Amino acid sequence: MRLSFFKWFLDSIPRTPRRAGILMRLYYLWRERFTYAGRACASLFLFSLVVGFVANFWLPWVFSGVCFLFMLTLVPSLFMTARRTRVEGRGIRVVNAVEGNVAHVELQFRALSSLDYATLSCGRIDTSLVCKESGPALSCLPGSDHMLRCDIGTSRRGAFVIPRVSLVVPEIRGMLCWPFDCGEAELLVYPREIAVRSFAYLTMGKNGQAFAPLLMPDFGRGLDFVGVREYREGDSLRDLHHKAFARYGRPFTKEFEVERGAGIVLVVDVAARTIQEKYRVEPLIRLAAGVCRWLCERGILGRLFIGDSEIALNADSRFDACLEALARIPRAEVFERWVRGSSAKLPAGKVWSPAARPMGPVLRLGLDVESNPLVHKQVVVTTSAAKDCAEDALFVDMDRLGAEGVSL
Repeated sequence: MRLSFFKWFLDSIPRTPRRAGILMRLYYLWRERFTYAGRACASLFLFSLVVGFVANFWLPWVFSGVCFLFMLTLVPSLFMTARRTRVEGRGIRVVNAVEGNVAHVELQFRALSSLDYATLSCGRIDTSLVCKESGPALSCLPGSDHMLRCDIGTSRRGAFVIPRVSLVVPEIRGMLCWPFDCGEAELLVYPREIAVRSFAYLTMGKNGQAFAPLLMPDFGRGLDFVGVREYREGDSLRDLHHKAFARYGRPFTKEFEVERGAGIVLVVDVAARTIQEKYRVEPLIRLAAGVCRWLCERGILGRLFIGDSEIALNADSRFDACLEALARIPRAEVFERWVRGSSAKLPAGKVWSPAARPMGPVLRLGLDVESNPLVHKQVVVTTSAAKDCAEDALFVDMDRLGAEGVSL
């Protein structure tokens, strides 16, 4: 009985359908084909019909008849607007934003015919996004180039597809409008990072000795010697390699692994199996963004793994690549569809394993402790601060991860 009720409860939760139904198509028609004045006129027409049926009064019927005849005259006007207006989209530019901030979509277009009024709109977007139409482009001459920009309010992290970036041109009476589709775009909403004020835990204990040479390069000089290279201006004279100098007649200096760009391997494990763990995924991603910034500012982020997938990091924009990868992580669905036998066949957790060697010390961010010989340090996001800090695992309370930052 309990399982049947639980199954009914999960199935009753509304979810976004894969394909738009009749009601959604009517909503798209209402939003994309009517202006504000047209919606007001159509609403008054429907209201007058209801009043005429209920009150049995003749005046609302007269008003509804006049509105209906007026709306019939708008059809040829809209048809002429769609046939005579010609525009060409030249490019779409999306300015991404952090969750809670405002993103921007810019459209470059060329008017192939004269336009009196045109605005930019992004339709059929995710429910967590709010689009505000741009300011109008007035009196566009044929052959002239223009740029419009609309704002999109964001509320949560994610990678969103904007299926329709449209240039909206109203018909001459201002009741109906015709959206000219200029293409689609992708909007990335970055996670709101939690600033890491200090990271003393990284060098604590026996496992912290693997991170100390990266945070203090002079501490491990000579222990990670990898070869020689030609002397460059600014190199220390005490690192000159006298044997190579005597053999080739040119100055050579020693090269260490730290100077080659070796760094910390950061693993972000977002695998969540219970409802409590799914609630902690977003705080974990925000903490991962703060840790990435802390490591990138010191130039010691070597590799980044999200689950079992390695993220390619560019030398110039490592932190931007980290934010983009974190934004593309799918959101954890708290309530999933009930599948018969799913409780007995839970997916086995994959053990993280790097695809290439050599590698640096490994720092893991996750929702639970994982026993892996390749991992040196772990930061686990929990719901209570009762657990103490161990040598290789630090438990962080989710309530501590506020906007003011955190000290690890």
